[in-house]
Amino acid sequence: MSPAVIGQSAFAKKPEWSGSIGLGFSSSTGTSQALNLNTDDTLLWHRGPWANQNRLLYNYATSQGEVSADRLDVSNQTRYDFVLNQYVFGDLNYHRNHFDGYYFRADETLGYGHFFVLNPVSHLRLEAGAGVRQSHPIGGDFSIHPVARLYGKYLWKFSPHAHLSEAVDAILADNGANTYNSILALTSPLYGPLNLRLAFIATYNTEVQSGYKPLNTLTTINLAYQF
Repeated sequence: MSPAVIGQSAFAKKPEWSGSIGLGFSSSTGTSQALNLNTDDTLLWHRGPWANQNRLLYNYATSQGEVSADRLDVSNQTRYDFVLNQYVFGDLNYHRNHFDGYYFRADETLGYGHFFVLNPVSHLRLEAGAGVRQSHPIGGDFSIHPVARLYGKYLWKFSPHAHLSEAVDAILADNGANTYNSILALTSPLYGPLNLRLAFIATYNTEVQSGYKPLNTLTTINLAYQF
């Protein structure tokens, strides 16, 4: 799930390399000792009808020496625009978050996507695909299952430099262990290539091990450098 760059109209003139590096950090000592670190980075390569996008999302938090968050998401999507605003893609995603009851989950899917220009300031991207998932729940066994993937992202550019987006990703597994992920993000300019990015991330797993909650949320504030 990614910034607006890869969702733009196929064959539009775009730089070969672009992306953003986002970092949020806070630390306190004394009576209340806490550390929070998160990063949200994207790198996009584009040439002709081909595009490849990498994304790294990481969040770590401790309080009084106890870890309360340690989440890693790494994804890569390669796509080919075969006609204007329509493409095929291969998507790889690795997720590690021990607080949601899994050692890791990895999804590999192939599919079709369509980009819609709703009006001059809003875009919609829809994708559908199928593939496999490797997962290892905490206290359970490693398994491989076929999955279907549905994805949608809405982008609203409410000013020339600021935008609001909502992305929803659903992984539907044949064993019923589905995952639904939502990212609501607001990006606003600060100075030159520097932006402020606020995001609310919610992940819901339909099947979790005993002692874990199906819904996990994460709120991030990052200073992002756009290039």
